[in-house]
This record gives sequence, C-alpha cells and structure tokens, in this order.
Amino acid sequence: MTEALKGIRRADLFAVGLFVLLCIAPQVQAAGDVLFTTSEMEGSKIWEGGGTIDLKGPVTLKVRNTMPSELGIAIDTMKVKEVIKPGEEKAITVPLENIDKTVSEHKVYCQLHPKHIPAKIKVAGK
Repeated sequence: MTEALKGIRRADLFAVGLFVLLCIAPQVQAAGDVLFTTSEMEGSKIWEGGGTIDLKGPVTLKVRNTMPSELGIAIDTMKVKEVIKPGEEKAITVPLENIDKTVSEHKVYCQLHPKHIPAKIKVAGK
C-alpha cells in the first residue's frame, strides 16, 4: 500500500467510491416519477422534462401547464392522451401493461398542437 493510502480508512474509500459512482451513473428515475412542465422556447411551446425510467412498475407522469391555454399531452406507446388546462397540475398513472416494452424511447407530444416540440422518456437498459 502506498504512503498516501495508509491513513485512509475503508469507510472513507467506500464513501469516495460511492460519490464517484453516483456522479457518473446515468440518472434513472424510479418506475413512477417523470415530471413535465410546459415552456416556451424561441416562440415554440414544449413539454420540458422526461428522463430515463425503468419498467418495474407503473409510471406516474406529473404534468404542469404554465401556459395560458390548454395543452395536450400524448404518449402513443403508453396509451396516454390527456388535455391539461391552464395552470393545472395533474398526475397521470400509466399501468405497466399499457407501456410498449419493445421501444427504448417514448415520444411525449401535444396532440392539440402538432407544431409543438416533443419531449422524450428513455427506458433504462435499452
């Protein structure tokens, strides 16, 4: 063992290793927590959010419409199609059996306004 490592305890090494692992590991959300918020970028409305999920249980989409008009949120591969009113926050739970497990990326879009920019939900391990 080198001189520099002699004074370091195993617990310290474990803590440093865990910290490094958490910093470089992809951010996978629990099976049920995906947040989306409306936003406007360069004149286009978008659903901001998404991320990576695992498919071990139902997925809950937490959506917040901050725009002054109704917006849709649709995910064809999860059988989701909802209208979110201005200022509304809503939780949409998608049962595991409604999710197409053959795709690695789910497109999240506004079915009311096709020109809006879509978001994505990625599936861990695919």
